[in-house]
Order: sequence, then C-alpha cells, then structure tokens
Amino acid sequence: MVLEGVVLVPALIMGIIIGFVEIIFVHSDEAGMGWFMHSAHALPFTMLFVFVSMNISFVFGLLNLAITETWYVDLGVRALIGVIAMVKIAGAAAIVGKVGEKWYHTIIIGALIIAAPYAWEFAGPMITPMLPAWAQ
Repeated sequence: MVLEGVVLVPALIMGIIIGFVEIIFVHSDEAGMGWFMHSAHALPFTMLFVFVSMNISFVFGLLNLAITETWYVDLGVRALIGVIAMVKIAGAAAIVGKVGEKWYHTIIIGALIIAAPYAWEFAGPMITPMLPAWAQ
C-alpha cells in the first residue's frame, strides 16, 4: 500500500492539540473582533502544517531522496515548515487588522509545529494506549 508509512493518527492528535493552543492565543489576542472566524480556519491549517512536518521523511522516501537520513536536514526542513506557518499566522492576523496576534504567540505556534514530531516520540507511548484499537 502506498500510504503505509504515513504518520496519520499522531499527526492528527498533535495537530488538534497545537490547533487548540492557537485558538486560545487567537481568543486572547483578538477578543471581540471576530476571533471565532479567525480560529475556525486556524485549526485546519495548523493540523495541515503538523501533518506535513510529521511526514517529511515519508515524502522524501517517495521521491527516493536519502537526505532525511541526517537529523539536521530533518530539523531544517521542519524549521522551514514552521517559518511558513508563522508567516501564514502573521498574515492572517494582519488581515484582521487592529490588534492581530502577538509576535511571541506566533513564534510559540511555529516552534510547536517544528517540535511536534519530536514531542510525539515522548508523548506517543503515553497517549497510544488511550486510543481506540483502530487508531493504534
């Protein structure tokens, strides 16, 4: 099967967790200014960025690129994904206008997206037993 190496359930779990952190930040930064509509698109985009961050080794394997054998290359690509996510977050906050998201909230979300695959290595063994059988 082609999608055998895709990290799906851990990416969804980490994406939802980081997405809810971003929703909390959006609510605190843009309270009363339509924060709900901003956060309604923040969650799926955060999940998308985490999914991409957690599956770069799979994609490079499909492309027959052995560059992810080095930990530094993995970290660099994930950092690039995190920077793209930070630009997206700052851009969405700038569209709102008036206040927008605080810069340190943007950096925290970007850092969490970068760290998601590494955090799952530690949190996964504790979370996996709580999942239904089909998701393990």
